[in-house]
Amino acid sequence: MITQTDLTRFQAVTSALLIRDLAAAKEISALQAATAAIPNLIVQLIGGHNPREVGTRLITDIADAVTRRLIAFAEEKLGAPPVPYLWLACGSQGRQEQTGTSDQDNCLILDNSYDAALHGAWFEGLARFVCDGLNECGYVYCPGDMMATNPRWRQPASVWRQYFIDWIMKPDPTAQMLASVMFDLRPIFGAEALFREVQAETLGLAANSPFFVAHMVGNSLKHAPPLGLLRGFATLKSGEHRHQI
Repeated sequence: MITQTDLTRFQAVTSALLIRDLAAAKEISALQAATAAIPNLIVQLIGGHNPREVGTRLITDIADAVTRRLIAFAEEKLGAPPVPYLWLACGSQGRQEQTGTSDQDNCLILDNSYDAALHGAWFEGLARFVCDGLNECGYVYCPGDMMATNPRWRQPASVWRQYFIDWIMKPDPTAQMLASVMFDLRPIFGAEALFREVQAETLGLAANSPFFVAHMVGNSLKHAPPLGLLRGFATLKSGEHRHQI
């Protein structure tokens, strides 16, 4: 027998409610309590037969909200930022494809007036506070150190511009790997103009660089789909997941 209580309990966890709780959080423990409900949300999304892209986007919205709240906590602790900046997500968060076990991938673009001697400590403190907080909330540190705590990924816009130019003009294996991650950059908090100018130039340069495009296509072809003898998808022949890839 299905009761009204059963229906209420089933609908009790939604991304909107979790984001509301995150926006009102006053300390990291409240953020942890909200993200702890993500597995239940995933169960509900799957049980409701939601498309995969809907589920991953809703889960990513929660990660975005956690990140923004942590940045607000950091600014309360550190004071006003000395120069404009932009916090961005890359990887699965940047693509809005996060799942229940995604790590964190992030970076900072700083205004070109940034002076490491004068402003470096503030932004290092910001990066450490936010990345540590994300880890405490279940978004574990990136194994490849693609995080704002790495000075390489905490640079002025002019340096980021040169990064992308180098990756496009000299697409060696390392450049391909970095480009495949950093081309997914998505602004989360801050001065978005710092990114839009770099993005527009980068996309234009990439589109007019056949050598770079060829290398990226070649890299993608290394990941072959599971095809059978007659070039159809290879699926399981028996068991619970019969006919599934």
